[in-house]
Amino acid sequence: MKTQYLLAMLLILGQIGFPQNGKIKGIARNGVTFENSPFVNISLTKNIDKKIIQFTNSDTVGNFEFQNIPQGVYDLNFSFIGYSNYTYKNIAIHKDSTTYLLIQFPCPNGTKSVKKKCPFGHRDNIIPIIYGLPSEKSLKKAEQGKIELGGCIVTECDPKWYCKTHRIKY
Repeated sequence: MKTQYLLAMLLILGQIGFPQNGKIKGIARNGVTFENSPFVNISLTKNIDKKIIQFTNSDTVGNFEFQNIPQGVYDLNFSFIGYSNYTYKNIAIHKDSTTYLLIQFPCPNGTKSVKKKCPFGHRDNIIPIIYGLPSEKSLKKAEQGKIELGGCIVTECDPKWYCKTHRIKY
């Protein structure tokens, strides 16, 4: 009895003592037909060095999941035969959190890269929009006006930049 109690306490303390990593759960949908897309190739890469961290495929109904992701900023790369590759950038992962994504692949608006230029023509006062659950560091950067927080539910067609002059996202 004492052994079982001791073992249970060690397991509980072990879970409390070690922080859990984050997760990404999502659904891949066809951006033209809006049907769920099975068997899309998806890789998770570190934002800084583009090193592949994990790889998966969407299942028969388009669902995909990455588990045990260390805290940091990542990119998701999507590919499927017959379509142009697509990269969704700057997904913030935090310990003990799950980021939910709805990916339209290919994006119905195309995968044209949006440049750091306001639709009104200037390039100053432009900051990136960061998606996912914000960390304390991200919250401080947002308060300082260095980044714009975009929310926790993410689609690949969401805007990437925020113009502080015109208060628009694009």
